[in-house]
Amino acid sequence: MIHPTALINTSVEVPDDAVLGAFCVIERGVRLGRRVRIGEHVVIKTGTVLGDDVEVHAGVVLGDDPQIVGQNFDFESGVFIGDRTVLREGVTVHRASQTGQQTRVGEDCLLMAYSHVAHDTVVGNHCILANLVLLAGCVVIEDYVFLSGGSMVHQFVHIGESAFISGNAEITMHIPPFVTVLGRNNISNLNLIGLQRRGFSSAEISDIKQQYRAVYGGDSRSFQKKALAALEKGEFKTERGRQFLEFFTHQTHDRGFVYPKKRGE
Repeated sequence: MIHPTALINTSVEVPDDAVLGAFCVIERGVRLGRRVRIGEHVVIKTGTVLGDDVEVHAGVVLGDDPQIVGQNFDFESGVFIGDRTVLREGVTVHRASQTGQQTRVGEDCLLMAYSHVAHDTVVGNHCILANLVLLAGCVVIEDYVFLSGGSMVHQFVHIGESAFISGNAEITMHIPPFVTVLGRNNISNLNLIGLQRRGFSSAEISDIKQQYRAVYGGDSRSFQKKALAALEKGEFKTERGRQFLEFFTHQTHDRGFVYPKKRGE
């Protein structure tokens, strides 16, 4: 069903089972999956791809230019939104800053009202961005990450799988998988509730706890060196333990890692 006020470029193939709301604008070359639902006053710009069963609520803008001062954007890039992802009202996702590249949001995600995903960022599957979450450019978010309302993430930060970030957090450092972070780069503990809900075994959780202590135990903040030493000694007992350690050794951008803060820091 297409509302008569919708403006759709003639190059766009609209599936028969799609719903396009009043005054939405669909530009040249946009690709729409099956059963997409697009609300009122949505703008979907050239280079955007929507998977099957994507819901786009009122006022969303997808594929607009990156917010980079002084750069010429006279090239084609895009945005990809995975199957069954829901974008609530006012969400913005900007296209990539490099020719032929995509800013990507994975499958089964929920981006709540007025959250923002900047250029070249990659969001994994089953992620939730609560209201007013702001992701800067070139951020990487792995699967099953939960970012609570108002949290902000600096450019080039990498957030590992099943991390939980509290409301109004300020994140400028990498976050390893399976942890909970609050405030400014303050790791508080493991995300045990999230891991249990996902069905992690007791052996996996026990191993993650052990590797967490291996990296974050003591006063030294040489987290990368301690993780590498644990890997070389083969101290992990499960693949989840290995995953936790390897996160510290695979980072290309030197942003440092979140850490437990002492009183007064």
